[in-house]
Amino acid sequence: MKDYNGTLHRLGEEVLTHGEAAPLLRAQLRSHVLGNQISLEGAPVAYTYDLDGMRNGLTLARLGQLTRTPRERRADPGALTEIAEAYADLADRYEAAHPRRVELLAIAATMWSLAGYQANAATLAVAFTREVRSLFALGELEVFETPTTAAPYRIAELTGAVLRRDLDAVSRLGQQTADDLPVLGRRLVGETAEGRADVADAAVLAAYGLAGRAARNLAALWRSGNRAAGHAAVADLRKAASVLLDASVADTWTLIDSLAHVAEDIVATSPWLLLRRAATWGRLWERYLKALIVAERPVIQVWPSQRAALDAGLVDAAARNMAVTMPTSAGKTHIAEWAILHALAPRPGDENRWWLFSRLAVYVVPTRALAAQVERHLAESLELLGLRVSSLFGGAEHVRYETQLLDFTDVLVVTSEKLDLLLRNMPELSSRLALVLVDEGHAIDRSERGLRLEMLLTRIRRTAPAARLLLLSAVLPNGEDLARWLDPDADATNLASINWSPSRLRMGVFSWRGRDVDGQQGAIDYGNGGNGEFFLPRVLTRHKKRVNLFPSAPKDVAAALALHFDRLGPVLIAQPTKVKARAAAKALGEALKKEGAPKLGMADGSFSAETARRRLEASAEIGRHIGDNHELTIMVLGGYAYHHAEVPQAVRNCLERAYRNGALRVLCATSTLSQGMNLPTKTVLVPDTWRGQGERVSVRDFWNTAGRAGRAGQETEGHVVLIAKDSSAAQELRRHYLDRDRIEPVVSTLGWLYYELVIARLGHRPEAGEDLTALDLADPAGGKLAEWAEGLDIQLLALLAEEVVDTPDQHLLEQAAQALLGDTLAGHQLGAQEWSLAPLARFSARRVAAIAQRLPDRHARAAIVRSGLSVQGGTDALAAAEQIQTVLDVRPELLTAEHWSSLQRFILTLAVDVHEVQRGIRQKKVAAPALVPLATDWIAGLPAADLHQTHHGNLLTPDITATTSAIDKIIVQDLAWVVSALFQILELRRGVPAEGHLAALPAMIKYGVGSPAACYASSIGIHDRATATTLAANCPYPEPTFRQFLDWLSQLTTDEITTLTDPDTARLLIRSTERRSPRATQAAILSGTGTFTCPLRGVRHSGNDAHLAQLPAGTPLDLVRDPGNEADPNAIQVQHQGVFLGWIAREIARPLALALDEDPAPHIYTQLTTDARSIAQQNGADQLHVHNAVTLTIMLAPR
Repeated sequence: MKDYNGTLHRLGEEVLTHGEAAPLLRAQLRSHVLGNQISLEGAPVAYTYDLDGMRNGLTLARLGQLTRTPRERRADPGALTEIAEAYADLADRYEAAHPRRVELLAIAATMWSLAGYQANAATLAVAFTREVRSLFALGELEVFETPTTAAPYRIAELTGAVLRRDLDAVSRLGQQTADDLPVLGRRLVGETAEGRADVADAAVLAAYGLAGRAARNLAALWRSGNRAAGHAAVADLRKAASVLLDASVADTWTLIDSLAHVAEDIVATSPWLLLRRAATWGRLWERYLKALIVAERPVIQVWPSQRAALDAGLVDAAARNMAVTMPTSAGKTHIAEWAILHALAPRPGDENRWWLFSRLAVYVVPTRALAAQVERHLAESLELLGLRVSSLFGGAEHVRYETQLLDFTDVLVVTSEKLDLLLRNMPELSSRLALVLVDEGHAIDRSERGLRLEMLLTRIRRTAPAARLLLLSAVLPNGEDLARWLDPDADATNLASINWSPSRLRMGVFSWRGRDVDGQQGAIDYGNGGNGEFFLPRVLTRHKKRVNLFPSAPKDVAAALALHFDRLGPVLIAQPTKVKARAAAKALGEALKKEGAPKLGMADGSFSAETARRRLEASAEIGRHIGDNHELTIMVLGGYAYHHAEVPQAVRNCLERAYRNGALRVLCATSTLSQGMNLPTKTVLVPDTWRGQGERVSVRDFWNTAGRAGRAGQETEGHVVLIAKDSSAAQELRRHYLDRDRIEPVVSTLGWLYYELVIARLGHRPEAGEDLTALDLADPAGGKLAEWAEGLDIQLLALLAEEVVDTPDQHLLEQAAQALLGDTLAGHQLGAQEWSLAPLARFSARRVAAIAQRLPDRHARAAIVRSGLSVQGGTDALAAAEQIQTVLDVRPELLTAEHWSSLQRFILTLAVDVHEVQRGIRQKKVAAPALVPLATDWIAGLPAADLHQTHHGNLLTPDITATTSAIDKIIVQDLAWVVSALFQILELRRGVPAEGHLAALPAMIKYGVGSPAACYASSIGIHDRATATTLAANCPYPEPTFRQFLDWLSQLTTDEITTLTDPDTARLLIRSTERRSPRATQAAILSGTGTFTCPLRGVRHSGNDAHLAQLPAGTPLDLVRDPGNEADPNAIQVQHQGVFLGWIAREIARPLALALDEDPAPHIYTQLTTDARSIAQQNGADQLHVHNAVTLTIMLAPR
């Protein structure tokens, strides 16, 4: 675009600052549109902006921005985002299918795309395509028969497909152009001769042809990274725009010119181009990109946030430890995937030995619920490459058999507690660590979990120096500080600090205006004051109800606002406490009754039959867990619910699914929903910021919750609204929360412990640089500081060598402690304050020496360290283990099956007295004597409703949620942990590990099932207790080991699995067996060359064993993809001359399927390794049904 010596750019800027599209006028437009969308109350508002003037001003501003080079726009979008927003708002002021609306939507989508917001562009492109089809009366034959209408329509449709980044549509429409053009050309000649077409129509048809060729080239770029094709696409679109401009076809020129600019950006930001910088670039990366392009949400471009991470060294050869700070939904998942690929992909020169290196990437999450979600998302993309993704469920308990999953795992998803215990019990695991990625990295801040995470990362830095550490967080204002700790030599160049988000976040404060009188109106002020954002008047009106105005209480105001914002999309009402979350949900129910609509629906109050079905299903599932009469079971039918830590985990999972699929429109939740969960929220309402007793919600927690608003790819913006009682309170909330710079820095828990101990000793806060070297710190009296100090004790025992712990040389112990503490985040942050670590080292050494005196047996100490219990808990566990050993010595028959229940009850009784379980009992305020009967029935598989009915009287729990919360905390977490610790100590005492039911008891407690086989089913991801128990009952082995159970699953055909369980569980089981693919086989498939053997599965199921029985070794066979297999999309049939013989084993089929689907696919030669004919002649054809009786040899060669 010519700039005429800067004139056009200058005029464009002027119109945005004080012309027809000035900020105040754009704010009025935004207010007008949003007010219509959520249905304001009261009289209409008089706006002063001019629709035509706004459009003309934006046209000038847009052209001014297009004078900048593409590189300049990518480096700094400038006013592009404001222009895109205004165009989208302008489009909303026109009726559906209005030609002007269609044009404005296309321009808005283009501007979003050029600004780097591809997700927003795709969202608007969906609306654009819908409008185009309405405008051109899709379905009427004449639209496609006449070139004067067919070409413009196809150009518009193609524009929408490119803006949506819809590969299939772009490919189809590009090919359709080639088919249409000759026919339309002949018709155009005839119409021209008849005087019904002119030069403009010929120009549009020529542009259509060029655009179609561009589409085919873009598809080639997307599929295989053909950059020449991408550049050719841009050239064709520019030529098409020139042809249209010469013919003065303004409307179609706008589409094609916009498309040319978008295509140019698509080429420049292609992942095929930008990820090629990876030091490990190779076939694994290429296969990854080919898999992503056909995913449900294909990756066409690298977002600005992701480019920033790449620029900071994400995939560079140095692979430094990094801190990445970025908003929620800014592309974190793909950044994590790229870091994982970079860690696990073959290094240059290692391509032929890659399978020998059992590298492991670990993804650390803050909660068990998030582990399941992350595992599912990573598996969707990485398992297509042959990488095996697993998660170890649970917390601090150590279940020995579950560690066998690590033998078949490349990417492990765990909580920090679980990883800590793994490294304590399997120190050899450190040598496998290639990457440790910590999600929600701000969790290292002041808390018991933060201390554990800090010491865990310190351990990894000391024992696994080759492992790369990567911290991800949306709320880490002092990212540079953490980056310097992670890699002191990088001088903070290892920080990627990203503020860009794929959708815009509108933040405001609601307050009542004027005097408190009947008819008082409330409004929302967006922005943090003076930044040009807008004002939304007359959102609510309140009236006198008896004596007081209603709504007045924050929960009632939130409920009223939710009914308005529900028209935009899903709403989250964020509450600081469990009580307030439930109260908000009940207030919403009352508000619905007042409106005369007991159920939340769409904007017109209705909802689809599909939504009704999903609500019924969710209600029924919740009812199975907590009873049909529970208020949550009923609320869900109305489309709303509450969610907090006391709600059973199974119910929370169901609520989250219902919110994702649209069954729930409003969810009232505490921060349990903000810890990394990916949910489709449009609006977050915050009615209260006080937890009680003077404790206020931190700015960090507020922004972490606020980040849930705005769904990338579905919404162009999200809303966050704080609720204030009046203008004065609104001003305070705005000042305190809406300034992102006020987010609290992350502070080391250990450093804060030191700081508080120093204050207690000095009587005042120390100054930076104050000499504290000689200070002696006293033990904390109680509270959090005492808990943190106890947590530090066990961590130091785990990290300090036993020789140092046992030394009588206190100075040596202090030196070792100081060296260790110096590697912590505390050491780094205290060093920045110029405070000596010596007092903390003396404090720690003194406590460690006291523990060594208290527990002189180093083997006993080692057992406690491996268990993860506190020193007090470990001491209790030692005493309990002694009692168990004494009883077993006297009564060895307790280890037999007929006495199992007595032994189980005895172990549970002793475990309940251990410190960690007693602490949980105090926290949940339940009666200790009721725990053993409750745990026994829990293991027996009783449903939650029956457990509550049977035990709530003895437990003293008021309702079923309190009962299930007690089960989750005291039994599933603490009791399972303590029992696993008892067995570790018993193994030390007896010299042999527990076996059978005894070994599985910690898992039985954790999962609430009554057999080892049911535990195995739960460990691979089946969290429904009844389903796990039913599957276990079908296992043919009477007392299977974990490997035998997995072997049995791998022998089952897909059809056999689907008959055993529901489709979702069947897919999970198929995945669990696919993970066991041998690494050498993966390497051969990845390289496209090599030979390997593979078992033939499903011979009996094929029904053609008689045919197989005629085949000798060496018989050539054919591999045929079975994409119609719903349960297993990777299924590959084995055929001989068209006769179906069975399937490739699933663990081989998964990586091999992608190779077969590649274009071009490698040459694949398959032959029978087993002499099936000889086996059948000697032992009968039935012998061919035996597991692994028939094997194949598969040879791959490049095409």
